[in-house]
Amino acid sequence: MSKSKELKKNDKISKKIKDHLNTFGITGKELSKNTGIELNTLYSIINGHQQPSVEKLERICTSLQISMDALLDLEVNTFPVYSQKVDESLILGKFEDVWFGPNGGERIVVSRNFSTANQSEVMRRVIYKNIYRLPDDQVEPAMQAFQKRQQIINKKEKSRIEVVVESEIIDFIQQRKPFDLIDKKLIHECVNGIISRLENDPLSFELIIIPRQFFSVNYEIINREVLVFDFGSALFRQTHPNILQNFLKEVEKYKYNLGCYPDRAQTIEFLRKQLDETR
Repeated sequence: MSKSKELKKNDKISKKIKDHLNTFGITGKELSKNTGIELNTLYSIINGHQQPSVEKLERICTSLQISMDALLDLEVNTFPVYSQKVDESLILGKFEDVWFGPNGGERIVVSRNFSTANQSEVMRRVIYKNIYRLPDDQVEPAMQAFQKRQQIINKKEKSRIEVVVESEIIDFIQQRKPFDLIDKKLIHECVNGIISRLENDPLSFELIIIPRQFFSVNYEIINREVLVFDFGSALFRQTHPNILQNFLKEVEKYKYNLGCYPDRAQTIEFLRKQLDETR
């Protein structure tokens, strides 16, 4: 990395830390005490003169209750994990089919934006072509895989909780990059579908909106019965309710302590307001 790029990166990190300190009224001395980082070193980091180690960044993030990707200002992951999107959908579909088992189960999705389950086939096709930029000969196989995965979800998913970042919802509805490549009508149809489900399907669908700084996919509840995959989607076997209940307690913490809109009606009002501002 060149010296100029390194300085720009340091400036971004230092600004994020300063903004968080100012927002919550935390002093440098308090942060030094909480992190165990010497005050002179900490001020050097805060002022952008020193690039902190990963270990120091983790301590700062823990103390400020901010996720590492929020501090580093990482962009939305809009590119496929697999070499082919068709491979991703087929692999996840087969996994879900086995994991949910014959009796179905519950799902918690923790992500920056609404999950693929909320997308219409028309929107998904646009995403493949405009955002993922798949060649024409790959679009149809990818769509077929997407359709198979949706069939499994519709058949086996008994309930869904989505934990989504507020700023990403705003970016999506207001068509900020890369969502400017999706037609406004498709975005509005997607969000209206979510609102309809919140209103009419309260027992099997819930949306929890959280601030960006609390976004995290690294839950410490990973064992044979709970699996975190696909950048944060967590599946639960219905036959292990105790583990599910423990995880749901964490979700309740998000909802009531960290959530922007703890009430379902407030969540709906927020989504409608965003839609109204873009009509």
